[in-house]
Amino acid sequence: MVEGLRLSLRKYVILTLLAVASVIFALFSIQSADNFLDGMDGMLRSSMVRAAKNVVVEPGAPTQVLDFYIAATYDDLPDTVKQSFSEATLMPFILHKDIDKPDMFSRPRSANFLVVVPLEDRGEVFVSQSFRAPPTPNKRSFRIGHELYSILVGVAALMAFAIALFLLLRSVSRPVESLQQWAAGLDEAQLDAPIPNFRYKELNALAAIIHKSLQSVKQTLEREREFVNHASHELRTPIAVVRSSVELLCRVVDVENSKGRNAVSRIDNASKTMADLTETLLWLGREETTGLVEHQVDVAEMVKGLADDLMYLLQGKSVSLSLNLDPCTLMLPETAAQIVIGNIIRNAFQHTYQGKVNIRLKGKQLVVTNVEESALAAPRLDDTGSGVEEGFGIGLKLIEKLSIKLNWAYRPEFTEKGYSVTLTIRSLTTPQV
Repeated sequence: MVEGLRLSLRKYVILTLLAVASVIFALFSIQSADNFLDGMDGMLRSSMVRAAKNVVVEPGAPTQVLDFYIAATYDDLPDTVKQSFSEATLMPFILHKDIDKPDMFSRPRSANFLVVVPLEDRGEVFVSQSFRAPPTPNKRSFRIGHELYSILVGVAALMAFAIALFLLLRSVSRPVESLQQWAAGLDEAQLDAPIPNFRYKELNALAAIIHKSLQSVKQTLEREREFVNHASHELRTPIAVVRSSVELLCRVVDVENSKGRNAVSRIDNASKTMADLTETLLWLGREETTGLVEHQVDVAEMVKGLADDLMYLLQGKSVSLSLNLDPCTLMLPETAAQIVIGNIIRNAFQHTYQGKVNIRLKGKQLVVTNVEESALAAPRLDDTGSGVEEGFGIGLKLIEKLSIKLNWAYRPEFTEKGYSVTLTIRSLTTPQV
C-alpha cells in the first residue's frame, strides 16, 4: 500500500509516528478520565460509609448530615432516590449512581448516589446523596468537564509531539536532501573537490562511499579514454600499411593469376572492413558529439555511394540490390552519418547470402531490408517464435549505440525471411519530436 501511494520516507515516518502517537494519547486520555472518575467515586463511597458507621438512625426517622441522607430502611429514602434505584438491585458497599447528563459538553442536570452499608449491630444503613443543577434559564449549561479536559490535554500533547517530530525530522532531512543534491550534481570536475560535511556521521560515511565509487568509475573512464587516444594512432598505422601493401600487390600480381588476385582482393576487402570498424569504434569512444561539424549532405548520394563501396560484400552471392532513393539534403555531420548508414548497409550485405537487399529513402527515413531466400542466414527463433538478435554480430549493437549518440531514431525488427532496419535521420541541432 505504501508503495502504491509513493510516499516519501519523511512523510511515511511522520504519518506513522503521528498515527501511533494518536492511538497512545487517546488510550491514555480515556484511561486518565476513568481513573479520575474511579478516584472521585472511591472518595464519595468512603465518606458515605464513614457517615453510616458514625450516625445512628432508627427506622422511620432518617437524618441528614451535611449532604448525606441517612436512613435505616429503603422506604425512608427520598422519592427521587427510590426512583433511581430499585431495592432488589442494591448490593452492599457498592456506590450506585444515576447521573442525568445530556452529553459530555453539558453540565449534569441531576445526580443520585446510594450506598448500602451493612452493620453488625444495626443491620443495613442506606446513605444517599443527591445533586441538582442550579437553574440557568435560556442558557445552555456548558462547562469543561473532566472528560473534555482529558481530551483537550491529549490533543495538546499530540500537537506538541507533532511539532517536536516535525522539527526533529527537518533537522535530519535537510542534511539528507543536501546529500541527495550533492550526489546528483557530482560530475568529473567536482570529484576532485573535498566532500562536504553533512552533519551526521552516517551521512558522511555514505557520502564517502558514493565519492569513492564515482572515483573508481572516473579512473575506469580515464583508462578507456587513454586507450582510445592511443588506439587512434596505433591502429591506424598498421591498417594504412596493409592498405598500401595491397595496392602494391595489385600492381605486381599477374593479371592471369586469378588465385593470387582473388587472395589480394580478399585482403583488400578485409582491410577496408577493418578500417571502417576501427573508425566506428574510435568515434564511438569519444565523448563529444556537439563538436561535430555539420554540412549540407545529399543523403541519397551518400547512401548510393556507400552501397557501391560495399558491393564487394555481395561478390560471389546470389543477391540482388534494389535502391529506391528520394532526393534528400540535410545538415549532418558527414563522417558520423557515413559511419551509421554504412554500418546498416554493411550489416545487411554481410548477412544476406541468397536473396535481395532493399534500400529505400523517403524524406528523413531510411529503411534497409534484407530478404534471405536460403536457410544459411535466416534469423534464429527462440521458443516463442521471436527473433534472436545475437546472430547478427556486432553490427546491430554498434548501430544502436551510434544512433543514440546522434539522437537518431533506430528501430530494428525481424521479418518473415530476413531483417529490417528503420532509421530516422536528424540534425544534431534539430529537437527530438
